[in-house]
Amino acid sequence: MTSPTSHTYLKTRAAVMAKRLFSPERLERMLQSPLETLGREFELNGIFEHTVSQAALNRAAEKALIHTLMEELGVLLRPLDGTARDILIHWTRKFELYNLKALIRGKLQNLPFDQIRPYLYELPSFISLPHDRLLRTESILELLRSLEQGPFADIAQQARRVYEEKNEPFSLDAAIDRSYYTGMFRRIRRVETGDHAPLQRLVGTLIDQQNLIWLLRYRFSYQLSPSETYYLLIPFGRRLHRERLMTLVNLDQFEQVIERLPGGLREYLAGVDELLGAERQLEAMTVVQARNCLRFSQSAVTRSLAYLVLREMDLKKLYALVQGKVLNLSDPLIRIAAGMEQHEREEVYDTQGKHV
Repeated sequence: MTSPTSHTYLKTRAAVMAKRLFSPERLERMLQSPLETLGREFELNGIFEHTVSQAALNRAAEKALIHTLMEELGVLLRPLDGTARDILIHWTRKFELYNLKALIRGKLQNLPFDQIRPYLYELPSFISLPHDRLLRTESILELLRSLEQGPFADIAQQARRVYEEKNEPFSLDAAIDRSYYTGMFRRIRRVETGDHAPLQRLVGTLIDQQNLIWLLRYRFSYQLSPSETYYLLIPFGRRLHRERLMTLVNLDQFEQVIERLPGGLREYLAGVDELLGAERQLEAMTVVQARNCLRFSQSAVTRSLAYLVLREMDLKKLYALVQGKVLNLSDPLIRIAAGMEQHEREEVYDTQGKHV
């Protein structure tokens, strides 16, 4: 339970930290800034000075930005306990799941730990997995079994069952992602009454976004069957529930799925006919919901989660800007990578000078 004093403190901290979020105008200024200026502003200059390759610099920059997010998480966690604290910690476990997937891929390819280590995020001890011990396990199944007694137990158990049944990496990855969101929803059911509805709206929006991206990708990019696709989805969300998902996966054309979406989702995706456009519009929808939660919600933990969601999006845009400048990409290409608006008369060319 969060005390009234802690609740007030947390809402104040979230409001103060919200000033760090990027406005479109600030993103434009960042795009026009030299790499060295961005380095000073976001404390990345030390990385630029000591890395020897573009790939190493990109990894170091990404890790530094994740470290920034983890420091801000620590500030928001200070006044929290119980289920409210568990909500924010579980959201953060997504980054350790990236590490888990990297470890699994390394084990499948028989890579030594020294080749995997550079790709792992350094995360706080309360969410970090024992990477060395996991890599010493003899098989993927043993690796997953070793996690079934700790905070990743629900994810590991579901992933192990799927891997035993399917015995292939794609289904294992999908099971890990699905179990993560299911765990988030399960935790929301245990929060206090005042936090329940606003958290359910925010997390339900996140699940709708992820479900629809998966559905469109699995059905029309990977050409999976309706039953295979439905099996890989999360059977609940804000607008996309079990019955609606069953209807959507049985449609045979991308445009038919868009037409059959519930009102709000259909309006955001009107006219979209490819996956990248859908991803951008769904992210825009999530930004609107998260900003509304951050500004107006009476639930302090909902405001905090909304801030973390928006801050992660911003740091991804900053990473895209940094990466684009390191690679000497054109401004139009960097805009695409960072999800920024294109200027009307800009034409986009790839690194070989070909029109995109």
